[in-house]
Amino acid sequence: MTSPSLSVLMALDSMDAGGTETHVLSLATALIRKGQRVSIVSADGLMRSRFEAAGCAVFLLDFARASRGEQALQIDILLQLMRNQRIDCVHVHQTPSGLLVANAAALLGIPTVFTAHGTYYPPGSLKTILGLSKEVISVSAPVQQYMERFGFASTVIPNGIDVQEFYPASGSQLRGELGIAEDAVVLVYASRLAWGKATACDTLLRAMKDLHRYGWHRLQLIVVGDGPKYQAIKELAAFIEEESGETFIHVIGQQAQMRECYNAADIVVGTGRVALEAMACEKPVLAIGNHGFFGWVEPSNYGEAWSHYFGDHGSYSAYSRYLFANEIAEGCRDLERLRAIGKDGRRWIEQEFHAERATEQAMLVYHSAIGHSR
Repeated sequence: MTSPSLSVLMALDSMDAGGTETHVLSLATALIRKGQRVSIVSADGLMRSRFEAAGCAVFLLDFARASRGEQALQIDILLQLMRNQRIDCVHVHQTPSGLLVANAAALLGIPTVFTAHGTYYPPGSLKTILGLSKEVISVSAPVQQYMERFGFASTVIPNGIDVQEFYPASGSQLRGELGIAEDAVVLVYASRLAWGKATACDTLLRAMKDLHRYGWHRLQLIVVGDGPKYQAIKELAAFIEEESGETFIHVIGQQAQMRECYNAADIVVGTGRVALEAMACEKPVLAIGNHGFFGWVEPSNYGEAWSHYFGDHGSYSAYSRYLFANEIAEGCRDLERLRAIGKDGRRWIEQEFHAERATEQAMLVYHSAIGHSR
């Protein structure tokens, strides 16, 4: 028996370029390919055109900046939107957008599905959104365990990666735009510059300073991302370059086309979805996340890397500029080995994290939330 087509409303705080936003874009694209209808309600952002190109109906609401009075008006707007789009279920990912959309859905008896992307949600907001949710999805086993501490069961569905969107490509326009020499060895650090990931970036910049001091002059670093610590990271990069007398750190802010950033790299430093997308592009990954340092991701430790979510939910060591510098130097001494690790990585992504597989699992959760038999 064919499952009925669904009308799903996805909610985001904004359509800026980030891991959660990219995840929602991949999921929405795959759902539309399967004949489902997807609407997005969110503040504007760099990725709006990509959501529209994928076939999503986009509705703009700025949840983060709304006063209490404005939130009441937004609830009315959401109620009308859900009626007009004949929404079957809503899928939320963040606060404050998730809280407001879930509350509106509850008024109409529409079920909410919540995907927990990490353990960073404010506890009060998390408890509320879990209480409003018919079904909960966790992006990893550690997140699932964290949800259980609040008394809520969840289904683990890994972030699905669209391998038609993230793939290896030779030649990089970005390297040329940044004036990076052809023989340079380029590291790309991609993350929202907040919380522990900003500290990791700060530590990485200092490690790059040490590496250049000790003769690794071919190394270049591109920092991709925005956030509360963006300006501090940009100022630290300028200070290090002034002190070193060299230009080797490029802080370029958020980017809508992450594939181009990954394909500019010889090595990607990151965690979570960044690690998965980079591996889909056949890039070796040095995993460093909110929790700490994991190390090189390779076939012998894929299971551990996944269980730690590449350093976000578990790690082997605290941040250390000396550790970072040593691991980067060791990797750069055998770039051929790193390239082979990169090729292995894409095969793993295709087997375990393909967007189509994750989408099928998500649709089962939607139907369960609505009350359809699985």
